[in-house]
Amino acid sequence: MARLAGFTFIEMLLSVALFALVGLASISVLTSVTKSDELSRESSQRLIEIQRTMLMLERDFMQISARHVRVDGDPAEKSRLIGGQYLFESEDHGVSFSHQGWRNPGMILPRSEIQAVAYRLQEGVLQRLFTLYPDAVTGTEPRIQLLQSDLTGFTVGYLQGEQWQESWQDSNLPAAVKITLQHTYLGQIERIFMLPDGLASEDDLR
Repeated sequence: MARLAGFTFIEMLLSVALFALVGLASISVLTSVTKSDELSRESSQRLIEIQRTMLMLERDFMQISARHVRVDGDPAEKSRLIGGQYLFESEDHGVSFSHQGWRNPGMILPRSEIQAVAYRLQEGVLQRLFTLYPDAVTGTEPRIQLLQSDLTGFTVGYLQGEQWQESWQDSNLPAAVKITLQHTYLGQIERIFMLPDGLASEDDLR
C-alpha cells in the first residue's frame, strides 16, 4: 500500500506562526484605522466648536447696542462696553455689553429684545453669561452658556485710533474688538470684529 503523505511538525509550526503574524498585522492595521478615525472625529468636533464660538461672538458684537451697561442693579455705567483682565471672575479677560437682535415678536416671551451679555474664561472654558433683561435685578444670577473648552487663554483687545488697548471703559465704543483664544490643541486663534457705526438711537437707549 502506498504511504499517505502528511504535514511534518515543523511545517505545522511554520503555518501557525504565519497565521499569527497575519493576525497581528491585521489587528495593528485595524487599531491604527480606529485611532485615526477617533482623532479625525475629535479634530472635527474642535473645529465645529470653534466655528460655533466665533459665530456667537460675531453675532453679539455686530449687533452691539448703544445702551449703557448696568452691573448688579447699580446705576447705569457711562460705558456701553466694559472690558479688562479678571472682570466678572474671569481667569483671564472679561468683557460685557448689550446687544440687539434678540427677537421677541409681540413681546410674547417674558423678556426684553435687548440682551446683556458677558464673556469670561473659567476652568479652561469660555463662558457666555446673559440675563433675560438688560437691567437685571440685584442678586439675579446670570445664565451661563458653555462655548469653548480646552482653552488656556482668552484676551480681548480694543482698537482706539491706531492702537490696541488691553481694557475698555469709555462712553464711546472702540472701532474694533480683537478676540484671541489660546487653544490647547489648535494653538492661537485670533479674530477681529469691526463694530458698526451710528449706534446711538432712541430704541437702543431705552
